Parts: sequence; structure tokens; C-alpha cells
Amino acid sequence: MIRNIFALMTFMLCVQEVSAGFFDKVGEIIDTALATTPTSTATKSELVTTVAAEYKLPAHWRSYWLNEPAFGTRIFLADTGKISAPVILLVHGLGQNGLRDWLALIPELEKHYRVVMIDLPGFANSPSPKAKLSPTHYADLLHFVKPYFSNKPISVVGHSMGGAVTLRYAQRYPTDIDQIALIDAAGILQRTAFVKHSATDRIPVNADFVPNALLAYAVSLQDFSNSLIEKILRLPDPTSLLGKSEIAWGTTLQSYPNINAALSLAEEDFSSAIFEQSKPVFILWGRKDLVAPPRTGQLLAANLAATELTIIEEAGHVPMASHPNDVSKWLLASLSSKPKPVEQPTAEVMITKQNYTCDNSTGETLRGHYARITLKKCTGVLLDGVLADELIALDSVIEIQNSHFIEKQISLTIKNSVVMMTSGTIEGLINLDQARIDFAGVRFFKQTPFEVNTRSRLVLSVSRAGNNRYLHSDLQLENTAY
Repeated sequence: MIRNIFALMTFMLCVQEVSAGFFDKVGEIIDTALATTPTSTATKSELVTTVAAEYKLPAHWRSYWLNEPAFGTRIFLADTGKISAPVILLVHGLGQNGLRDWLALIPELEKHYRVVMIDLPGFANSPSPKAKLSPTHYADLLHFVKPYFSNKPISVVGHSMGGAVTLRYAQRYPTDIDQIALIDAAGILQRTAFVKHSATDRIPVNADFVPNALLAYAVSLQDFSNSLIEKILRLPDPTSLLGKSEIAWGTTLQSYPNINAALSLAEEDFSSAIFEQSKPVFILWGRKDLVAPPRTGQLLAANLAATELTIIEEAGHVPMASHPNDVSKWLLASLSSKPKPVEQPTAEVMITKQNYTCDNSTGETLRGHYARITLKKCTGVLLDGVLADELIALDSVIEIQNSHFIEKQISLTIKNSVVMMTSGTIEGLINLDQARIDFAGVRFFKQTPFEVNTRSRLVLSVSRAGNNRYLHSDLQLENTAY
């Protein structure tokens, strides 16, 4: 953990040292790009058949080149299975493999589907365009490609970055899609929340076999490193200049498609794509994913309209490679069924409610129904599936998962404390005093849910306030309502 933190610090310091030259170079590129009128050399055309074996793909696959307008370039595609079978479109993530990421799954899938795969622009065989490789642009590309293979709604499966692209595609072009499946979708969390996960080792808040004194120390150490990362991420970002022009962005990063796509992914807010999603969604995650935390799968499952979450305990970020048989079976079973909506608990299911107080304790886990929960100088506390009127956290470090707070006035009071919450609902106000919060996939009933007194840090990922306000940002606030 410490090694990762210092690596991140070193990188950021190096960025600062070279920032002057970098800014000058970027400035020159921006000036040139803004003075240039972009032209597209690609025109709509038919699929140009090529030989799959020449691209080290199975000989019985069909492969093509296609000019496309979204990026003004050409892309490499392949498909297999019966032409008349239902179409399933597979969307890969970052890396060098492109559509080859799916190779291990195809023998089973092609028995039942016409399987369509794409090397997205900038990856594998498809050239890197002078363009911003954003999920929104990739979604437009998929919409262009889809009619070449089907005039009916199709199933779409996305892995990692491809999962985010799939969510955006379903939002922008819902009539294209029948159902979607997400495998370890990346880029959903707000940037600070994601980097905190990536740069620090996860400390379990309820480690049964860790002595309380050691657990308290470990939690404090992780909290210190998270605080340090939050401060580092508030330094000026040299790439912010690129945002002034997509042409400049694409020109600068054309030779670095993975960086281009990763930075573009981190910029997008998928709140609306999640909360306004109406298609059936199936979600698969590797429990040991060190790239896209399982926390992301939990918040997606809790907030998508009709969804199911499946976990492969021993898998990491690419379960198609480590557990291909499990993924194939899951995908075939899922796409032939309909997911069940996740049922949220309501106040009516409560039978009895009690008060709970934690005073100077470590490693507690709470489940069930409560009136008021009060935590004083408590660390490593987990609230899992709790339904409570009110939470008061004083000088504490806690984690909350899929819990609900229903007091209409002030639901949460957080003072000198660190709180991470994933999914769930909060009906009343959240009162903050010298607090650090990291909320992801949380639904706030109030349009302006936060009352911030003394300076506090708010990292908010894909959350919704009221009916139509989305919260996805990293803020320092004081003496204000937000």
C-alpha cells in the first residue's frame, strides 16, 4: 500500500516539474488544432470481407473492414455463428487485445448466437484516430455498426471500459438493444473514489481474525493514505487543457489510445445512464478485481431498474480469461432469462427498532432495524443492510453498504468522521462538520441533501438527489447547503 502511494506521489510531482513544458506543447497543439477544419476520409460503405486467419483468428470466423463516420476512420470487425441466429455484440475494454479478449467464450456462444465483435478505434487492428476516444463516441459507433448485422434489438455485452460504453449505448439508443450484460465495468466511480481504491490496499472493516488494536491501526493507516490521495488529486491536472478542444485531445493522444480512452472514460458521468436505464441488465464481477472494485457492481445492482449481480469469488478483472467456462454458462443462462428487480426494504417491514451506541470500539458490524445509531470514536464499523431512522458518527471511521436512513429531518450527522457509503437511500438531511465522505450510488430524497458547516470533503459518485439532480464530483465545502 505505501509503495503504491509513493509511486502515485512521485508521478504527480514529476507532472508538476514538467508541467511548464507540457503546457507549452499542449498549447501549441491546441492552437494548431483549432485553426484546422477537420475532414473525414471515411464514407459509409458496405462491409469489406477479409480473411480471419490472417489476423490470427479462427479460420471459420468472418472478418471485415468498415469505414465509419463517428471517428472518421475504418474499423476491424469479426463475427461467427449462424447468420440467422440472434445477435450478441461483444464490446472489449482497454488493453492491446481488442476483440481477442473474447476468444475463450466464443466456442459456446457461437452455438446459440451470431456473435459480433469489434476492435474499437485505437485498439488491436483498428487504427487510432485523431479523436477523443470517449464512451459517448464509442456508443455512436456501435449504433452505426448495429444495422449491418441486425434490424432487430440485440443483446450487448461489455467488459471493463466496454461495460461503460454499453451503458452509454443503451441510454443513447435504447431501441437498438434488447438486454445488456456488464462484466467488471470500469470507469463508473468518480475519479477520486476510483484512484483511492486503486492506490491503496483495501482494509476489511470487519476482519474477524485481526486483533482490534491492529485493525484500528490498519484502518487509520488506510484513512491517512486516502486523505493523502485526495489532496494529491486536487493538484492542477495538465490534461485539463486538452478538454478545450476534442481535436487537440485526439491530436495529442493519437499515439496513446489506451491513455486517450482511459482519460476520456474518467471524464464521463454515468449517473443518468444508470438511473434512467430501463433495459434488463445482468452483472458479473470478480471478487478479487483490483481494477474495478466490486463496490461498483454493488451500486449498479442496487440502482439499475432490473438487474442481477453474480460474483465469481476467485476471479479478478478479466474473468473471461481466468474462468471462461463460468462466464460462458452465466452469459448463456442470463440472456435466456429475465432478471428480477432488486427489492428495496421499506419502513413497513420494520417490526421493532432499537437504539445502538458504539463507544471507542473497533470492527463492529450492524445489520437489521434501528431507531438511532450513535458511533463515538469507533473505527472499522460496517453497517450492512441497515434500516434506521438516524445515524450519528463522531470521531469515527465507518463503511455503509446498501442501507437506508428514513428520518425526515436530519438522517445523518457526521462530525470529525470518515464515512464511505455504497448504494442505499437517505430521506433527510446530511449534516457535515469536518467530515470526509465517499458516497457512491446513493439516492437522496432531498434535492439539496447536504448541510455543510465546517470544511468537509465530499466525493460523490453516480448518485441522485431528488428526481433529476445527479451528483458526481469531488468537492471541499463549508458554510453552505449542497
